[in-house]
Amino acid sequence: MIDETWLLRDTLIAELLGYGELLSSPVDNQVLLLVREATRLLDLAAYLDQERFHLVTVVGNDERELEDRRFKVYYVFSHPSADLFVQVEYLLEVGSESYPSLHERFPAVDPFERELLDMLGLRPAGRRRPSLETGSWLHESYPDGLFPLRRDRTAVELRQRASEPDGAGSTGGGPAEPAAGGGMVLPVGPIHAGIIEPGEFAFTIAGEAIEDLRIRLGYAHRGIERLFQSHLHLLDGWWLAEQVSGDSSFAHSLAYCRAAETLADARVPPAGELLRGVLLELERIHNHVADIAALAEDVALGRVGSELAVVREQLLRLHQRLTGHRYLRRVNRPGGLVLPAPLPVDDLAATLETWLGRFGELVDSMKGRAGFRDRAIGTGVLTRDEALRLGVTGLVARACGIERDSRWHHPSGYGARWPAADRAGSRASGAHRREARAGDVYARFLTRVDEVAEAHLLVRDLLDQWAALPPEEREFQLSPPRVLPENNYTFAVGYAEGFRGDVVYWLMQDKLNGIYRCKVRDPSMLNWPALRQSVLPRTVAGRRVETVLADFPIINQSFNLSYAGNDL
Repeated sequence: MIDETWLLRDTLIAELLGYGELLSSPVDNQVLLLVREATRLLDLAAYLDQERFHLVTVVGNDERELEDRRFKVYYVFSHPSADLFVQVEYLLEVGSESYPSLHERFPAVDPFERELLDMLGLRPAGRRRPSLETGSWLHESYPDGLFPLRRDRTAVELRQRASEPDGAGSTGGGPAEPAAGGGMVLPVGPIHAGIIEPGEFAFTIAGEAIEDLRIRLGYAHRGIERLFQSHLHLLDGWWLAEQVSGDSSFAHSLAYCRAAETLADARVPPAGELLRGVLLELERIHNHVADIAALAEDVALGRVGSELAVVREQLLRLHQRLTGHRYLRRVNRPGGLVLPAPLPVDDLAATLETWLGRFGELVDSMKGRAGFRDRAIGTGVLTRDEALRLGVTGLVARACGIERDSRWHHPSGYGARWPAADRAGSRASGAHRREARAGDVYARFLTRVDEVAEAHLLVRDLLDQWAALPPEEREFQLSPPRVLPENNYTFAVGYAEGFRGDVVYWLMQDKLNGIYRCKVRDPSMLNWPALRQSVLPRTVAGRRVETVLADFPIINQSFNLSYAGNDL
């Protein structure tokens, strides 16, 4: 398999040389390409689309004070099956704030283009403006032309500018508005009845049917990416990464640490990699249990939901005993892990066996209820073609039959230690697996159930590998990193497969151990447009299929996207 990947890499490099200049890469599975001409970039996008690469992230960077004296846009693409990334560095013209849009080939670029517009003032050529169907980054309460990720204003100046009332309104546009064509508009949010993050859903409805949906986010904007570059050193950024999306604290800090480890040339000890894998899977398990509990509540299975909440609470208490924090914070560091106490392996194994056994009984009771199946099957459908077009990732993609999982496709650390045969054996099969690929609420429910079982199997395997290490190696979980001055203004990518999907950090080192730029990409950023798509009217077998408004809560819960992970 490794030989096949290297052969693919050599073939890929030979092809890419026709589009730009090959740059040195800090890691073997990433090919870096510098592109200077718009036509070459568009041709490259056509080639990558033809080869079925998918877009991972897009980064805008203000490098006007560096050697090239201009803005740049970086694109990261993933090979559809091999462990290969293509990173493209595109140079805007000196003094230009416009770049060619890749939207025709990669519609998933849309939320990134909206972000580039609001945060850096960079506009995609050939598009009047990126779509606002899933909101903007900065609302009209922010002054026009703020562009907080430009480096020609200090953080203090930005705060002062943002607090000045000028009434001009942000370039991000006003509140979400329904599409033209009639129908009543029903706004929901941004403040909701439950204890959830803010977001506005503007439904266009005809009777009970949803005709259109505009989603407006950005209410939880905190200036996270500016904080990285103005307040933190390279080896301290894990702390802020934990704050990006609370239920994915470990996945975010792990992705950050992996990017920092590339720049600092850190080698994580085997024990550290194995225990990182254990904790990441524990985070996955507890969140899927919580989401299924919430779904049970939404379909009036209150007793089942309450009992699942008890399972979740027991898992959170296990986290507290393992790491000193219910959400697995304060343990990741560049170079490995810092646990507050020796790992209580027996307690961990016994707790999972007991409470995931109970979890299995409860989800079996849900699957056996005709009322739940009637409500969930065929509701909130996202087809495989739609998911591919929108660049959907993580659990939502897998529920549509797209086997996209960075643990296996881009194995880093513990993922590379789990044999491929074991990975395949952990997957559900037969009719159950086919149901889990239907792309509806029920498919996303089944996919969560499958992933809990898979994660439990993986935890057991990782603990066996950890126990097989010599005692002195089990205690060696952190290798101190070294910040290398020769890597100033060098960038790296770190990623981790969180419970929603792949969390990706693009990190550029600054001088004096600082952070020049840190781009955060939570999986929700790619999946919010898919939530909208799943409720729109469609034609199936010659007849019009509509989503009724009463079904939106269970559709929304089946996606369970992060507002904070999007509103950076």
